[in-house]
Amino acid sequence: MKASEACKSILLFQGLKEEDLVPYEEDLKKRKFKVGDLIITEHDNANSLFYIMQGKVTIKKSLKSMESPFAELTTLQEGEVFGEMGIISDAPRSATVEVLEDVEVLDINKEAFVRLSYKHPVVMINLMQTLSTRLRDTNERFVELLDEMLRKNRLMTIGMAVSRVIHDIKTPLTVIILTAQLIENLYPDSDKFSQSIVKQSRLIDQMVREILDFARGVEVTPVIQKVDLNSFFEELQKCHETAMKGRDIDLVFEHKITEPVYFDENKIRRVMENLIKNASEAMIEPGEIRVTATKSSGWLQISVIDNGPGVPMSIRDSIFQPFVTEEKQRGTGLGLPICHKIVMEHKGRMEYFPVEPHGSRFDVRLPQTVK
Repeated sequence: MKASEACKSILLFQGLKEEDLVPYEEDLKKRKFKVGDLIITEHDNANSLFYIMQGKVTIKKSLKSMESPFAELTTLQEGEVFGEMGIISDAPRSATVEVLEDVEVLDINKEAFVRLSYKHPVVMINLMQTLSTRLRDTNERFVELLDEMLRKNRLMTIGMAVSRVIHDIKTPLTVIILTAQLIENLYPDSDKFSQSIVKQSRLIDQMVREILDFARGVEVTPVIQKVDLNSFFEELQKCHETAMKGRDIDLVFEHKITEPVYFDENKIRRVMENLIKNASEAMIEPGEIRVTATKSSGWLQISVIDNGPGVPMSIRDSIFQPFVTEEKQRGTGLGLPICHKIVMEHKGRMEYFPVEPHGSRFDVRLPQTVK
């Protein structure tokens, strides 16, 4: 196929006939490049634009950083054009183009393109359309990058604050625990209450450290242990039942599992407590929160289901990302992301499903392969 014939499918040349391109045949060259080849190098002179006939390339911009010398701006593939900015601005190349997959391109000489544009102005209109589309894509990527930077900065700030909190609460928590243990020694009958104080104090410390680990991006290996599901659920029920009854919310636990299950009990308790608390806070009217568990094919699934208003459609796809909230007055937007991180560290899965006609269901799936 002649180069002029191939040009018919290029957006830049839409509206032209093949015979309009024949006089420029010698200036239109097909070229092939292998993976890793550089078609364009930043700061080189611009003397061509390129149409990708097949394959894939990446556009990279140099950075003033020893750790990351290049930033990948975008990936282009068959049917797309690159190198047009140098032709328009008559300036050196502003980025490098590297081959990701073996490519065949149509090399369009700069002088020929300029002559063609003068004779057929529709080419410049097509070029403006191409640039407009690429600019919009760049704007969207910039907004996404800015959002990510803001999230990272907020997490960094939270990490610094939490580090300070851990330092400040370490002494009072230690005093509370020692006092509770002293009371238990003096009054043995108070062991039930003193042990509860110790447990909740240590839970506070654990919760704060989980936030710090999340902010720092630290992956923590869970301590997998044998867990009696009946006792696990009973403790959750005692912790939440009183508050639920005061709001006419029924908290129901159901399962038929008789054998032990395996997970990090403290961490998964945190996940369940967060899911139950979120469900209760979302329920404006009396209703029900049902916690169920099933086990099959080497997986344990614990589900928290409520008949509240459900998660708004606008945030369902990003519900496990940090700082995404339902505009709760006291919400931080970190609860679900931390829960998701805990489950992922168990090599498990956490998913959200809407419940019809209204309500939410969160599934926590944990592998039960014990080595």
